[in-house]
Amino acid sequence: MPDDIVFGPNAKSSDVTPYSLGVLRDVMAAANVASVTISSTQRSPADQARVMFNNLETQGVAAQRRLYKPPGQAVIDVYESGKAAGKTPDAIKADMTAKIVELGPMNVSHHAADPKLLNVFDVAPSSVADVDAFQKAAKADARVSKFLTPPNDPGLHFEIPQPQA
Repeated sequence: MPDDIVFGPNAKSSDVTPYSLGVLRDVMAAANVASVTISSTQRSPADQARVMFNNLETQGVAAQRRLYKPPGQAVIDVYESGKAAGKTPDAIKADMTAKIVELGPMNVSHHAADPKLLNVFDVAPSSVADVDAFQKAAKADARVSKFLTPPNDPGLHFEIPQPQA
């Protein structure tokens, strides 16, 4: 059984439940993938603003607009107006954080969901030996309620509802 799940610098192992690790291990086994890196887990509003800011800077506004629904679009609007006003990156991120809090973090990104209810994490595509087989296995697993892949999401994005007692 594959058991090499590594956590990247922006991912917290405590945010991925034992249940979700079991689902991920089953997906890895089905795809014959020996190891993966979890690159992102649950995010605070400030973490979400940081990630969105970095993606806006590296991938552009158009690409990020395709990724987000109206609440996320409103956060992107804050980024654009801050850039146009010549604000510093820290000031823009602070404004984006405030907008995320105002809209409700879960409405902007499921990465901000309560991980005990909906466990959300990204696997770095670069860490997966056979991305096609991995994607097929993830899409075939009924326990995965949502699975996004590049170019729609920079990571292999898992959303796994947690069993409730």
